[in-house]
Amino acid sequence: MRGIQIVGAGECGLPLALRLRHSGIPVTLVTDRDAAAVLSGSVTSTQVKFQPTLELESRAGLGIWRSIAPRIQGIRFSLVIDRDLVSGWSGRFSEPAQSVDQRTVFARWLADFAAAGGDLEIAELSVPQLDRRATKYDLTVVTRASRDLAAYFPADPRWSGPTEPMRRLAVLYLDGVEPDPDGLGTYIALPGLGEIISYPGLTGPPGQERRCEILLFEGLPGGGLDAFADTVPAERLPRAVQLLQRYLPAALADRYRNADLTDGGATLVGAVPPTMREPIGTLPSGALVLGGGDVVCRMDPGGAQGANSAAHCAAQYSAAILGHPTGPFDRAWMASAAQPWLTAIAHPAASWTMAVLDPPPAVRELMLAAQDDTALADAFAETFVRPANMAKFAADAPVEYPDPDAYVETTPH
Repeated sequence: MRGIQIVGAGECGLPLALRLRHSGIPVTLVTDRDAAAVLSGSVTSTQVKFQPTLELESRAGLGIWRSIAPRIQGIRFSLVIDRDLVSGWSGRFSEPAQSVDQRTVFARWLADFAAAGGDLEIAELSVPQLDRRATKYDLTVVTRASRDLAAYFPADPRWSGPTEPMRRLAVLYLDGVEPDPDGLGTYIALPGLGEIISYPGLTGPPGQERRCEILLFEGLPGGGLDAFADTVPAERLPRAVQLLQRYLPAALADRYRNADLTDGGATLVGAVPPTMREPIGTLPSGALVLGGGDVVCRMDPGGAQGANSAAHCAAQYSAAILGHPTGPFDRAWMASAAQPWLTAIAHPAASWTMAVLDPPPAVRELMLAAQDDTALADAFAETFVRPANMAKFAADAPVEYPDPDAYVETTPH
């Protein structure tokens, strides 16, 4: 076997590379930064991994932080208008979620990949370079792509949704935040403004991790929370504190009165245009490449689905490769490898994210009714864990989220 080439070392590319290496498959992983650069850089996103994802990682030997990361027990939802708490409830997950700074995760996984005998290349490949390289491998999987490379994956014609960012984002990793007394994440809806989301996480270099609070502003474009685009990193925490005091009741804002940034790279601002592409790309030479993770399905982080979707993509692709190690990895194989992930994970997660950020009437009614119904609050919280089950609230026939056991990895023959 000539081996597998993976482009991108994120929540999809790294687990896929490690799963394949641990099963004896030759893997070349191409990324633009090494572990040291990842650790010394800025935070890359927010992430909450729910129980199905945590189980997938643990079974693959990737659940390194399972015993030390703070447990997120559920969601504390608040509807706030003019600094008044209009509605509020708490819903618990069936099993706790967790969050670990992706700088910590990726740096550790990059080191583990090298230790497992993987071929790590630090490079930014142009489309012509990737096209020439593709013939040297049995399969190329693209999990992170430049705008030029992404253009070779056609838009999914079956998918309709917004093409512009639904929110303007600012994330801060913080020390000194007063913990939620029940270990819950906070989701504050501010009609006409956006959302403020906060939950405990873990940050720091591998082996030196510590607890932090991850604070995410999801601002409607042009609204009051869309206030970070013109800021430099040093200005973002003071701006965030001002917004918390301006828009939240004192009881909610006071949790952050002693907050400080965890490090010099603890902030990020930007926006995510929702994207759904076909999973098979055709390079200029006609060579086929398989897309995964954000290249195929990119979502706003407000729905807390991106890292989970990418992890399931890695597990599905690994199982498909290990179940068919001699190939050929042709168009038919690529389509069959991607479809289970798209159908059961990516598409429901993208739909759920849009429903959270732009709730249809049924979802708005559900969010309000949960204040008086603990079971309903728990069921709503669980839709973050299993977004495909949101169909239970919108249709007669629910779609079930697959169990992690569905991905059965076999040893190559």
